[in-house]
Amino acid sequence: MYKNHLSDNNMPHFVEHIEGEMEKNVNKKSFLEIEKSINNDKLLFPIHINFDNYQTHEQLYKAIHDWWTQTKNKAEKTIKTRINCMRYCQRHPIYPVNWFRFDKEPEQMLNLLLYLINIEYKQKAQETGNYNYGIHQIHNIWKTIKTMAQAKGVNIDWWGWNPPSRPQNKVKIIPLPKTVNKIIHHKYSKDRITNSLIKTMLTVGFNTGLRPEELIKLRIKNIYFESNSIILTEEKKRYRNRQLRLDPPVIHSRKQNSLHNWIKIWRTQIPNHEHSNYVFLQKNGRPFTTSDAFRTFLTKHGIKDIWKQFSPKKMRDWNAIARLIRTKLQKSTWDIREVTKKLGHKYQNTTEGYVEFAELYYENEAYDWLRAVLKHQKCLMREYRSSQKPIKSINAKKHVGLIKSYLLEKMLPTGYHTWFLLLEKSSKPFFNRFFSISLPKIFSSFFITFFPRKNNQYTHSRGWDLFLITN
Repeated sequence: MYKNHLSDNNMPHFVEHIEGEMEKNVNKKSFLEIEKSINNDKLLFPIHINFDNYQTHEQLYKAIHDWWTQTKNKAEKTIKTRINCMRYCQRHPIYPVNWFRFDKEPEQMLNLLLYLINIEYKQKAQETGNYNYGIHQIHNIWKTIKTMAQAKGVNIDWWGWNPPSRPQNKVKIIPLPKTVNKIIHHKYSKDRITNSLIKTMLTVGFNTGLRPEELIKLRIKNIYFESNSIILTEEKKRYRNRQLRLDPPVIHSRKQNSLHNWIKIWRTQIPNHEHSNYVFLQKNGRPFTTSDAFRTFLTKHGIKDIWKQFSPKKMRDWNAIARLIRTKLQKSTWDIREVTKKLGHKYQNTTEGYVEFAELYYENEAYDWLRAVLKHQKCLMREYRSSQKPIKSINAKKHVGLIKSYLLEKMLPTGYHTWFLLLEKSSKPFFNRFFSISLPKIFSSFFITFFPRKNNQYTHSRGWDLFLITN
């Protein structure tokens, strides 16, 4: 290794590294770096970490934590995961890693990775029958090594090693709408406040697709009831704000597990609730600190008795597929851009990964999932299928007094041949009854005023809504 310095001390030093041969299968590589004379000890937060200033690995981990959060200004959750991975490599029983000799003995990291791939994880893959066992763990270790290289200020490209490619995910198991309906209407606790807390969080989670961290950290000041929207702060995206519009029943309904009911009725009964701005508080007045605490809380109250594969992340996956199906019903195409905006994905490729699963579920469940799950399980769950045809009507001229919710077929005097659905604004047991009756009879009995259809709008009458179905 040699250095070729310029005569001027104020100019940057060009350093050409020629590394020796590590192994026969590792090729020699050379690269050019620009080494600037910056003294990290004089900086408020060092750009790179001097490993010689620390005596133990725990001190080194603390320095890397501060460097990641202060100098790099990135999420604390990520570096905590990688520090745990550093501890795992340090304490490995066969090939332990000494991180203080990271740049001087890279063989120890490569030996650990090769041992895990070819021996340890390979044996576990044969035992479990999962031949992709350990691939994600190898990628996590490799990310940890790259993080250590950035902290040290060294380049590891000349190692000549890359982790095996990740397997493409071809399976995404989510609950069907009827199962989700049971999940959000189940009685989880005899305590009414705890029961309402769980049901409201599940209702909001499934219908908004929030990340678990965003759900537990939702604040009251970020809920706008007038516009049916909420403002989210995405820690994963450098605390970027994102506005999301909710379906009216999720935020306003007095019969559903809505945000209005939770904040105005149940949350006010929690002690010291006025001292916290978080929406979702436990009965002791404390919010959920982490997504793992939220998951443990739901498991403790028996949510896996309803659906064994449940995890908070499943709510986001379910919402992505449900929104894609809704766009297919409304626009006859998969509107990836709209769903990407709703879920807050950075790249549309992330949303495109859900399309193949949405196509699979759409074949047998072609109706609005988001609307269906809000109905109570004791009520009739009508599936609004896009391919459904109006049922032929029967003669009901003698049953005008019983008409509550019916489909009407009639050649109108103006020449319009139109199907209409007449819905009463009260919840009576007359549901999905189809009748045919003359319009003059209805006019004389119920004083309904008919206006010709304009731009697919519906007309109003006294206590009734007249909806256009199809021509």
